[in-house]
Amino acid sequence: MEQTISIILLVWGVYLVIGLVFSIVFISRGLSEVDEGAKGSKLGFKLLIIPGMLIFWPLFAKKWRTI
Repeated sequence: MEQTISIILLVWGVYLVIGLVFSIVFISRGLSEVDEGAKGSKLGFKLLIIPGMLIFWPLFAKKWRTI
């Protein structure tokens, strides 16, 4: 049981790390391509959307790839 929990936590941690790396790259390069309203947005807005991007990064990656 402990090994199963450890594997689940490891997979979840890797998922979040990938999400964090993707968020940094996406915010610096792709945000204005995906959302025209985000052009010239301030740092506060960019920091505010990072938690959502950590969870939903595969959806943002798919949208960014189709543009």
